[in-house]
Amino acid sequence: MTILASITMPSFEPNERLLLRRIEGVLARHPYMRVDLGSGGPLSHELEGVLSARLALLHTEGPSNAPALRAKLRAWEAQLAAATRDELGSETTRLRYETALLLHPEPEHVDEAARTAAELTRITKKWEDLRSSPSLGSTLAEKAAQSRDFVRHGAILPVYWLRRRRIRKLLPNVVRNNPRLRETFSAIEQVGPLVDNFAFKGASATPLSTAVAIADLAFLYMQLADEFLDELAAAVGGHHAAGELLKSLYRDDTAERPLRDLSLSHLRKLGIWPDAHTTKFGMTLSELFDALDQVAATIDSRLADAGRDTVIATNLFLHHCFQTYLDEAELCLSAREHRADRMRLQETAWHFYRKNNMVMMLWLDLRARVLGLDPAKYTAEIRRWGYLLASFQIFDDLKDIALDLGKQPSYALQIASNDFPSEFAWLDAQFRTRRAPISRDEVPEVNLRANGTVQRCMRWSRLIALAHFDNTLLYAWDQRWRKSWTRRRSSFNPHGGKMRQARGHAVDRLVRALVATRGIDANSSVGEEQLAFALDASAYEGSWQIYVALFPNIRAVYRFATLRMWMTAEEKARAARQLLRRYPRARANALVYLADADVDHQVSGDRLEAFSKLIEA
Repeated sequence: MTILASITMPSFEPNERLLLRRIEGVLARHPYMRVDLGSGGPLSHELEGVLSARLALLHTEGPSNAPALRAKLRAWEAQLAAATRDELGSETTRLRYETALLLHPEPEHVDEAARTAAELTRITKKWEDLRSSPSLGSTLAEKAAQSRDFVRHGAILPVYWLRRRRIRKLLPNVVRNNPRLRETFSAIEQVGPLVDNFAFKGASATPLSTAVAIADLAFLYMQLADEFLDELAAAVGGHHAAGELLKSLYRDDTAERPLRDLSLSHLRKLGIWPDAHTTKFGMTLSELFDALDQVAATIDSRLADAGRDTVIATNLFLHHCFQTYLDEAELCLSAREHRADRMRLQETAWHFYRKNNMVMMLWLDLRARVLGLDPAKYTAEIRRWGYLLASFQIFDDLKDIALDLGKQPSYALQIASNDFPSEFAWLDAQFRTRRAPISRDEVPEVNLRANGTVQRCMRWSRLIALAHFDNTLLYAWDQRWRKSWTRRRSSFNPHGGKMRQARGHAVDRLVRALVATRGIDANSSVGEEQLAFALDASAYEGSWQIYVALFPNIRAVYRFATLRMWMTAEEKARAARQLLRRYPRARANALVYLADADVDHQVSGDRLEAFSKLIEA
């Protein structure tokens, strides 16, 4: 008897079998929702199928539905996972399986924060080891594919620009005439050609085609609707009240757009005056509703001539986006203080997979269809880009802390409220009255005062990248981290209104960051993660002194300049120690300044010297 034959399949009730058949249909229509455990043997393949079914059940039916069925599937998974240990070449399969369990916990399960953090560190280290020594053949193949993609992108970019001009003419005047709405659509315009070239390999590179406009307009509609619903919740006093109104009007029918019947009169019945409430776009709620209405009319006019598959894919995308809002309304009921930014991390992980990964995957499915492509042929690319959006959301949430506080879920705020309550209290006190993103001047302070939260965000983002990104996406991911959080120059964040202070020396910034995050205790060792984060914090204001310290190791300079988030903690700690050794006078000055600044004289010369030796060890 084979091992696979000896594993007992659970006994399913008739209603459970019906539900499993429905899930099989979902996975057949949307194969990118399957979990990829790699190319293993029959046991690994069976494990992949069971895990995919359970997670699809969780992410489409919700955590409150079919818990008994999911429990049976989990037990089946456990048997298969244990059996794969003896299967040849199963190491990667098991690592992918462990990663999936960590990224997609069951919402009702209660995990200890320390255990989750330890698992995050352990699994990340395994991925670092696995990806640190790729074969020469795979490296050359990836580099060749990456070069081909970039050359093609450069060659057909003018074609995409011409297509963009034609699509812009389809926008309603209310979007074209409002700078903030134009800026929102501009971000979509930038993503489109990247997806078409790097995910779909140069699809629809014809300047006269505007077929893809449906996908662009649907994404714009989703973003405007998301802002409208968030502002509605703020105006009515919470997600629950807004959710009750919307649920009363919602019909789960993908033959039509969601909430076609919603009108401003429904808001007025709740005591909301749309003309008196201003949104982040600088428009009133009624003006934003009018913009939504006009974008919807444009979408409808385009869909009138589209095929049935495109209509269904468009409406499915919009329905799913709206359902994620209803998720938030329901999850807020069980969150602490009924605040959207204080959900449990397990619930947040479930919600964000639906809100980020699935939204992006359904949008790419729609985009593929309007480009005349079969989404099933781009399963790996669609899945990978879904995780790319999830990783982007992490640093977006960092810079939007002030915007999200008390209003909507956020990776950063959820991590802070669950695992670092003192940091959450500081963030809440510092930014709760703000209605603007974190400025460039404030990033260093957030790095130091909420360093546990920031480091945890970086670690989750790194795990996603290690497990799911190819070479091209690694560069895109690292660049966006630099633009959003890890570098002041050319940052996406606003400048801020404070006078810039002198940047100081990189060594001075590193020592200050290290002291702020761990204190000056010379009796405990300095961890690699602590040194690595201190180096990241130091590099925010500029990296040229770090490059000098790393020279003549060109590879280290290149990696720090272009793939800093990809570097391991050990690499960064080594770079930090090289920086300290390269500039001994700056190190001495930094330590002396710490002693001079300590008015209570708690930092003695002996302790400074011990601390100095400790961080250089």
